[in-house]
Amino acid sequence: MIAFRNLFLIGTILGTLSLYAQEEDGIPSTRIDKLPYYLKTDTLTGEKKEIPIKNFLDRWVTKNLQYPKRAVEEMIQGKVIVIFKIDEKGIFSIEEIREGDPLLQEEACRVFDGFPQLFPALQGDKPVSITIAYPIAFRLAN
Repeated sequence: MIAFRNLFLIGTILGTLSLYAQEEDGIPSTRIDKLPYYLKTDTLTGEKKEIPIKNFLDRWVTKNLQYPKRAVEEMIQGKVIVIFKIDEKGIFSIEEIREGDPLLQEEACRVFDGFPQLFPALQGDKPVSITIAYPIAFRLAN
């Protein structure tokens, strides 16, 4: 029991070291203080609301995804992982598409056409570039 407690304590200490690593120019850090977000303005009241990146992505994909007709006909299902980057200016760009059938990959790319500029991730008060892996599941109803 004491050995387990000691191992847990050592693991906790070592695990926190990377969170507080000294930041130097050109050396990436794993600490992000604020993730990217979309700023939505209510057209009636003018009220501004921050929508976290995960919520915004989920809404965007739900609204814009169209299951490819040929994939429906051929009963193609699966998961596609979109690796994208949001740079220090908030510009979205797809870096890579992983897994899934090419038809599904093509739709996963298309769904992000017209994706708006976001507010970038922050490390301290400094805007930073961030890479995110976003899975899209393609499932047909039974």
